[in-house]
Amino acid sequence: MEKLSQNISIILGASILLLLITLFIVMMILAYLKRDIKHLKEKETMAADFETHILQSQLETQEETLSQLGEELHDNVGQLLNSTKLLIGVAERSIVNPPETLLMANETLAKAIQELRSLSKSLNKEWLQQFNFIENLQGEIDRINLTQTLLLHLESPETLPLQAGQQIILFRIVQETIQNAIKHASAANIYITIIKTDALLNIKITDDGSGFAEVGSLNGVGLLNIKHRTHLLGGTVEWKTSKGNGTIVFIQIPVNQLET
Repeated sequence: MEKLSQNISIILGASILLLLITLFIVMMILAYLKRDIKHLKEKETMAADFETHILQSQLETQEETLSQLGEELHDNVGQLLNSTKLLIGVAERSIVNPPETLLMANETLAKAIQELRSLSKSLNKEWLQQFNFIENLQGEIDRINLTQTLLLHLESPETLPLQAGQQIILFRIVQETIQNAIKHASAANIYITIIKTDALLNIKITDDGSGFAEVGSLNGVGLLNIKHRTHLLGGTVEWKTSKGNGTIVFIQIPVNQLET
């Protein structure tokens, strides 16, 4: 009986020792796996951080290059075009009846200078940091109206309660909507109405084009971009259209959310 008790004690002791060894091995494996996972996460974080810094450096380099390009266009090419326009003007005044081609060349050159100024301005870093939605939308409207293919009409407040970055996003939304109407709707007129209340910025863009049979047929990268950018501003966008009756785009942006 005593021998049986000793055997049981030995078996229990051995079992406990085996269990402790097993637990120790499991804990060591878990600690190793934990360190391994932590190491992998650190490597992933470092890789992501490295990629972010590369992208940021690329963007900063591109931004600086574009800024320099804008200055070169404005200071050098712009001055050459202005000098050329001045010489054409002198030639016009020296001729009693200047030919139509000369007058047209002077007018075309004036438009080219205006386009160049707009382009060089858009490449300037400080211009982007002080972006004005209304001013640039009016410039876009004037540029399109000069083509005489259709007319854009704008009704809006003088300023919007948005930061420069938010105004850039909103400008791209409206610009994309206008381009969709020009490319696909065959419209003669586009009406843009912007109304600001204490809580919301309401934008309605109406065209008198061909419209679509149903809203569900509206798809494509351009419309997905409009939806995504509107979502970035915390807003909503809706389309109302029917075949032959044009299209209305309703955009609502919560002003209070943007100001905080």
